[in-house]
Amino acid sequence: MATLSTQGIVLKSIKYNDNDLILTIFTRMYGRVSAIARGARKSKSRHLPTSQIFSYNNYILNKQRNLFTIYQSESIKSFYNISADFESFSHASFITKLVEMNVDEGQTNNKLFELLVQTLFLYSEGYEDKLYLLDIFLMKFISFMGYTPQVGKCVSCGATGYDYAVFSIEEGGIICDKCARDEKFYIKIDQTTISLMQYLQNNDIIVCTKAKVSKILVNELFYILKKYLINYFEKVDFKSLEMLDSIKI
Repeated sequence: MATLSTQGIVLKSIKYNDNDLILTIFTRMYGRVSAIARGARKSKSRHLPTSQIFSYNNYILNKQRNLFTIYQSESIKSFYNISADFESFSHASFITKLVEMNVDEGQTNNKLFELLVQTLFLYSEGYEDKLYLLDIFLMKFISFMGYTPQVGKCVSCGATGYDYAVFSIEEGGIICDKCARDEKFYIKIDQTTISLMQYLQNNDIIVCTKAKVSKILVNELFYILKKYLINYFEKVDFKSLEMLDSIKI
């Protein structure tokens, strides 16, 4: 039996037997793992605080073959405040589900781990422009998963100067006016949105959140990122965001 020590974020929790939970945890050292938290459903369980969705914890795991069991756990940050705001909760549910569904078991991704911790922290602290924060996360998630859109130059000819550009989901970036053949296959994109995408790619999340961005740009970027996710990732679940939209309407 191997004993492993790591930090982790709870992505999912399901009931197992009368008193136990099976947790899906995105860990810093070992990627996504599933682990049994024995007795975690009991009100006085030592594992109860570290079995909550979104919580960021230290874990000592026992591994026997492909089965992990939580031996010890200690809370670092509960991010409890996320649950008090429905918009924050919807966004946090979406991004944790996105990580759960698209990060393979055992696939380590330290940049994505840090991004998820920072994003959950900002939601828990009541960051005001929640959709912009989601845009930041998605831009970086896409890049950290290896599908960075090319927005610094035309993906076809490499030009950095052009009269206007469009965005191609299929080709993974911007197409200059000279290379765009049939614009019905592309997404119209404002130059300011292109500059915003470059800014988000080139700066860390804390720097990005200090920028003041108009709702028009935030919405345009989110529209593009949704289509990009659908094209490049097999598993994307928008249910939590759709529920939020229905309530807003």
